[in-house]
Amino acid sequence: MTPMKYCPRCASELTTKHDGGRDRQACPSEDCGFIHFGDFSIGCAGVVLRRESGTLKALLVQRGHNPFAGSWQIPGGYAEHDELLSLAVEREVEEESGIVARVNDVVALRHSLADTVGGPSTNIYMIFRLEYLQGEPIFDGDEIADAGFFSLDQMTNMEAVQGLSRWGIEQALVTKPGSGLSVGGDELINNRPGWELFGLEDVKI
Repeated sequence: MTPMKYCPRCASELTTKHDGGRDRQACPSEDCGFIHFGDFSIGCAGVVLRRESGTLKALLVQRGHNPFAGSWQIPGGYAEHDELLSLAVEREVEEESGIVARVNDVVALRHSLADTVGGPSTNIYMIFRLEYLQGEPIFDGDEIADAGFFSLDQMTNMEAVQGLSRWGIEQALVTKPGSGLSVGGDELINNRPGWELFGLEDVKI
């Protein structure tokens, strides 16, 4: 990644500061105190399960653009810097498929370092389990080439089903809803605007 030149907070020209055992770009202004710890992004995707004729099926979308054009994946994308993760994944699911769903819990997480297969920035990718509420799969035929609900057996005969998506679906199928990390901590976040806490709950399996 190209080094930053100016402070994103106060626009001062950045210098170098030794912090946490490494030399880092930092703002020289004492009133600012910005330190650049790296380039990070947070991705989120949703496993939406729906029972059809007694069989649980998962929502998949087919990518229309590169990277991964033609591949089938669970719907997802990046969280905006001012967006809570639970709202981000619900938004991505509806935008990409037309399906309205509500976050239940986190079933899996992937961490990838910068400049690897995960992309140019270090990335945290959280896979949520969502409760299907309403809607039928719709797609724009451009960014999303196709969408639908499919069983694991059907996925076996489909080309280009993303391995990470299938793994996330399997995690959701072998665990009980609510057994993963769920949104909670109401007493703590009431006084912390912009916070969202995820924790384990006592769920009997």
